[in-house]
Amino acid sequence: MDIEKVTFSAPGKVILFGEHSVVYGYPAIASAIGLRAKCSINSTSLEKNSISIPNIIPARKFILGNEIPGVLKSLEFIVHHILKKTKNQKKLEMEILSDLPVSAGLGSSAAVSVSVAASLFSILGIEHNLENVNEVAFDAEKIIHGTPSGIDNTISTFGGSIIFEESNIKQIPINLPLSHFIIVNSLVPRNTKDLVYSLRDRYNKDTKKYSQLFEKIGEIVEESQKNLKLGDLERIGDLMNRNHILLDELGVGNKHIKKIVSILNNQKAFGCKLTGAGGGGCVIGLFEDRENINNVIELLHQEGYNAFITDISTQGVRHE
Repeated sequence: MDIEKVTFSAPGKVILFGEHSVVYGYPAIASAIGLRAKCSINSTSLEKNSISIPNIIPARKFILGNEIPGVLKSLEFIVHHILKKTKNQKKLEMEILSDLPVSAGLGSSAAVSVSVAASLFSILGIEHNLENVNEVAFDAEKIIHGTPSGIDNTISTFGGSIIFEESNIKQIPINLPLSHFIIVNSLVPRNTKDLVYSLRDRYNKDTKKYSQLFEKIGEIVEESQKNLKLGDLERIGDLMNRNHILLDELGVGNKHIKKIVSILNNQKAFGCKLTGAGGGGCVIGLFEDRENINNVIELLHQEGYNAFITDISTQGVRHE
């Protein structure tokens, strides 16, 4: 049957434990979240394929093959790559919408890439599986980030939670049915590559100090696996707090992250920490009482930060 319209969505992610130390061979744990990117594709009578991203560039439709913004180059790659696998000549009109803020460490680009790849495979009638979707999305991530770890696209494709260590990715069980995370966007721009290089420079100058910090973070990651499986919110929160203190000692915090963490702690979060590279980006806080969460979000908005609630998600890319 010829399909005229499809929509697929894919989740973003948070790093729960282990950012930065993972670069030095220690494990990190990341999970899919309820915030998603969505790609809708229609067959069109136009002569060329087009794409629009109204969240980022309102009221504009871009024709692939013409000059397009750099932010769309990875998506153009996906389209051309998948079109090579079929003789289907239908022209496509693509629209991408996303709940995920851009450049905030939540895997927004990977979620978009995964949703686009899955939608294209489907509407063009190309036989595929999740590994195929993940592979194409990973290649697209390389265009954006150079040498990505593969964490973001893997989580976005398969969902759930993973432990990542020295390029090995393994799904792990997490049991947090009564928990909710607040994600707070500090709205402070940061460059992940610069932060990683700066920390590498400090590590080279004082290897003993930073090796000890990385080892302590690695121990927290190992301990967190058991507690995430058991769903022990108090213990998980304590581990989040300890992880954040160590990240602060690594020098990847700033005054905005410190203020957000202080607010979340004062509002009785089980625990909170920056997520991602730091230097800006997002902070996550673990709560149980949803009514209290709404009050916390309102307080954070009053302080000038973007805040929203999400849950850990078991679902990866899905047909809508």
